Amino acid sequence: MKTLYKNCSLPLAGGQDEKEFCVEGGKFAPAEGPYDETIDLGGAAVLPAFCDAHSHLLAYALSLTQADGTSAATAQDFIACAERFARENGMGELDLVTIRNARTLPDSAPLETCLRPLHIQLRSGHAGLFNGAARRLLGLGENAVLEETEYLAATRRVPLPEGETLKSAFARAQARYFSYGVTTAQEGILTREMFPLYDTLLPTLRIDVVAYPSPADYDDARARFRPTEREAGARGGKDGTNDLRGTFRVGGVKIFLDGSPQQKTALLRAPYEGGGTGMQSMSAAEVLESCRFAAGRGTQLLAHCNGDGAAELFINALETLSPAARAACRPVLIHGQILGDDQLERIKRLGVILSFFVAHVREFGDTHLQNLGRARGMRISPTRSALVRGIPFTLHQDAPVCEPDPLDAVACAVLRTTKAGKRLAGQEISVLDALRAVTEHAAAQYGFGDRGRIAAGQRADFVILNRDPLACNAEDLPDLRVVETYMKGGRVFPAE
Repeated sequence: MKTLYKNCSLPLAGGQDEKEFCVEGGKFAPAEGPYDETIDLGGAAVLPAFCDAHSHLLAYALSLTQADGTSAATAQDFIACAERFARENGMGELDLVTIRNARTLPDSAPLETCLRPLHIQLRSGHAGLFNGAARRLLGLGENAVLEETEYLAATRRVPLPEGETLKSAFARAQARYFSYGVTTAQEGILTREMFPLYDTLLPTLRIDVVAYPSPADYDDARARFRPTEREAGARGGKDGTNDLRGTFRVGGVKIFLDGSPQQKTALLRAPYEGGGTGMQSMSAAEVLESCRFAAGRGTQLLAHCNGDGAAELFINALETLSPAARAACRPVLIHGQILGDDQLERIKRLGVILSFFVAHVREFGDTHLQNLGRARGMRISPTRSALVRGIPFTLHQDAPVCEPDPLDAVACAVLRTTKAGKRLAGQEISVLDALRAVTEHAAAQYGFGDRGRIAAGQRADFVILNRDPLACNAEDLPDLRVVETYMKGGRVFPAE
């Protein structure tokens, strides 16, 4: 089947006059007739589909089974939110309810008399609260509020949905990613507890997923989730069919060097306002060991580094490796909220890819100004400093912290406006550079040479937008929407 799409704008195409493209056998092909079908797009803007540079697909799916605490503030608000959610979902009186997206954690004292087990998670995902009933149910200690590694360990005790509930949530999550134009998603930390869940979910997979376990779990994950014949076929196999099923592969390893700047747990080289330099999750020796592990396996290394202190640990370790070892692990620094210009110079020399969580500007920018002071707070997610140095970078949303919407990341990178309306000027980038960060550069981060561009021979993953992002005013960027998403030439959103 050879299809010509005509009368469209291609903002990322090399030639400004290109108004059409061709799809054949799940790939872009030269626009040379005859065609089996011609589709007039009515002047719509078309981009390559997005590669999700960093998120947590399964956690996002699980978030769809949890109560939304966005509007809750007091302990009574959270109790009411939990009871409403329990009623709507037919839960028992003593079933645990997880409430996500809390803007702040309430006073825990009033929650201690609540009979229902409650787990309240901050929007950032870096801290949470368990009331007395939940702590007794899960076998936790006396502290109601937990942060970072202690909190993550506690969340692993929370029962996960099973069976059809899990499958339904995962299907909804995939549909959401498609609705945002994403055809390649990331499993940003594949824990051992998730292995059996993915065993159940893989037959339902529609989106492509690249997963990153810890170094300790990497070998077992690789053995368990080997590429299948179906995956080979889905990536342009021998029969040439257009298989719209997704694929799952282990793409590398993930390590965590610190926490988050909004919790004052990101590791800094200079103290926060009010003192303290944050939390160090790994020793220098452990970071170096992880780098050597990834290089030895010839697999990619993702490193969670929010603060410049954590980045310093990672950079120092990479400088210890040989150039060949660095190339073998294709290092990616995830988040990069606070980075010095001196570090960016070294990052460029080392060939590190940066993946910025630029929505921090909107979501936590006001807090960063308080915690970091004006000089550091103004330059969080220093995209322009990376751009002028020629450092390759991507933009991500870290779902479920934010919706997995790359166009939202684009708007944040261009506008850099906080919730209070403050503009963190100086690190903004152009719409064109932001779009490249979520398409071509995001594909390159994974080492995918077959997607991220609309060009002959590339996989036909593309999106149709409601307007041309290069032609609209900057203040209108938050209104950009995906109208249709195509994967290997077949429409995946809206669903057929």
